[in-house]
Amino acid sequence: MNVYRYIPGTESAVTRHWPGLFQEWSQGPTPFTEYAVNNNNMEKMAVYLGLAWRLTAGLARYSIPTYYRDDAAEALGREPVLVAWEYEIEAEDPHTVLDNGFVPGRSTADGHTPKSWENANRAGLFELSAPRDLVRLLRAVLLDATAEISLFGVAPGADRQTDLVASLCDSARPSLPSVLRDEDVFVDLTIGSDVGYYDAITVASPTDLQLRIDALAIDYATRIEAYQNSLDDLSDMTAFLRAIRELAGITLDAA
Repeated sequence: MNVYRYIPGTESAVTRHWPGLFQEWSQGPTPFTEYAVNNNNMEKMAVYLGLAWRLTAGLARYSIPTYYRDDAAEALGREPVLVAWEYEIEAEDPHTVLDNGFVPGRSTADGHTPKSWENANRAGLFELSAPRDLVRLLRAVLLDATAEISLFGVAPGADRQTDLVASLCDSARPSLPSVLRDEDVFVDLTIGSDVGYYDAITVASPTDLQLRIDALAIDYATRIEAYQNSLDDLSDMTAFLRAIRELAGITLDAA
């Protein structure tokens, strides 16, 4: 299994920021509704989202939003497949992460009904059809001290989906080698929003992704430089959203 990590610590992928992030926003599309960008996590969120989506290009995408399963279901407008396991990365050190692997699922189920008692310790696996779905999941989990989303890119088709669900429902604790096959790609986004929590991106695949990751790193370095050089020209929200789309490198409603 090939595993790659991005651990920025106290650094940020984007170092210059649009002043409008710290101003009052009107109704309509905003940085947060469109790219989960706010005045805490900033424009790096667009880079993370774009990277995760592009790394899983050509694959069917399924995601587990840690803990906030029901909030994610409301954001997407559909129920997930309930599974027993979710992935956990702890990023409480600026220089390293604690990779706990698959851990028992958990959720915010309120426990008012027997059904919610039964499913409180289940994670939710959502199928994603476009980048906007990933944004909605991230928005559902982001307003906490730390947030995490795991993305599985697997071969398209009902059989592979069934196998993925089965591996995440197994009574025995799964591992990435037991879950991923062939050219599957796993991406975990861990986002620190409070003091003492940090960002981390973990990528894993049976296939060597080094060349793809290197190419994407170069592409995003170019996009970040272009974005930062354009900041003085971003006079309103429309201009900013156009610039952030270029920074992300993805179209929200495209498959």
